[in-house]
Amino acid sequence: AEKSTQVIAENLKRFNHEPVVVTVADSDKVDYVNGIKVYYVSHSNVYWSYYSKTKGGLLKILWHIISFYNPFILKKLSAIITKEKPDVVHTNNLSEFSVGTWKLVKKFKIPLVHTLRDYSLVCPRATLFRRNDICRKKNIICVFVLMLRRIFSKYPDAVTGNSQFILDYHTNSGFFKNAKKYVVYNSLETEEIAASAGQVGKVKFGYIGHLSVHKGVEFLLKIFKERIDAELHVYGSGITAEYEDYLKGSYSSKNISFHGFVKTGLALEAINVLIVPSLWFDTLPRVIYEAYSYGIPVIASDRGGAPEIIENGKTGFIYNADSAEDLVKKIRVFTDNPNLIESMAPHCLTKARDFLPDKVIRNYIDIYQDISKIS
Repeated sequence: AEKSTQVIAENLKRFNHEPVVVTVADSDKVDYVNGIKVYYVSHSNVYWSYYSKTKGGLLKILWHIISFYNPFILKKLSAIITKEKPDVVHTNNLSEFSVGTWKLVKKFKIPLVHTLRDYSLVCPRATLFRRNDICRKKNIICVFVLMLRRIFSKYPDAVTGNSQFILDYHTNSGFFKNAKKYVVYNSLETEEIAASAGQVGKVKFGYIGHLSVHKGVEFLLKIFKERIDAELHVYGSGITAEYEDYLKGSYSSKNISFHGFVKTGLALEAINVLIVPSLWFDTLPRVIYEAYSYGIPVIASDRGGAPEIIENGKTGFIYNADSAEDLVKKIRVFTDNPNLIESMAPHCLTKARDFLPDKVIRNYIDIYQDISKIS
């Protein structure tokens, strides 16, 4: 969410608009980042969610109670809106600010658009994932969270989802009944797309992202250790240091290499097939279209937004997230037919153009102009 918001703001400025960003931090200050004015607002809660993994259960409960409607941070937002007098407000992730932000903005009679990037409006964990599996039914806490936040969803004039999946999930849950609805995919950070892909020698598979259960990395490691005789290169750090150490110890194998955190571009230069084994409903994995920009095909699970941007057999393959056998089958398509990687590369490079920043930012500008007419 933070990266996507930064890309939007920087491209708005490039299109001669004047973005002002408001974000949460551990103290109040104003700064400029790449020429964009940024208000850093103190979280005004029992802790900053950046440190949530170190906090105990009771403190987390208190944090969630305050985050439902945080009057302290809303007072600061009101002062910023009064000073900046924005023509449009675009909210992204409100887990710190609270949905009270929407009501506040509409008190100022300002056109308002919200973008869905996670499930924090309907799930306290923001992932719809619990105890190593997707949430298959809502408990009483989830129902309460959903009901309270759904009431405030009447305020935005428009809502965008960074995938059709996440937009449908929220609208089917009764959110944003009064809002105009759009799907706007996240964009690449730059306009750079490779002219062509490199030649393929040995097939090298890659995983790029956080090493965490809901990302499916352990599911993938087990398959490569036990059933696949091909290289798997793992890029990323553990959601905790302990979990990273556990993975390295449990899945040590001659064909598996752990590289730690590196820049995505460097990782993509070292592989020729990307695997995104999401167990959760990942809204739209950015790394998929980043891989496309290098001409790299992608194997991804059928959960979340990934199926919307993978053309089966042309830019990669979708597999059943509940079936290790199906993933093995898709992996072996490439190990048995390495030339398929080169034949897919042009389709991947073409698909990457759907995510160019200019195209995405024009979509948002059109939405801003549209809601300004009706507000």
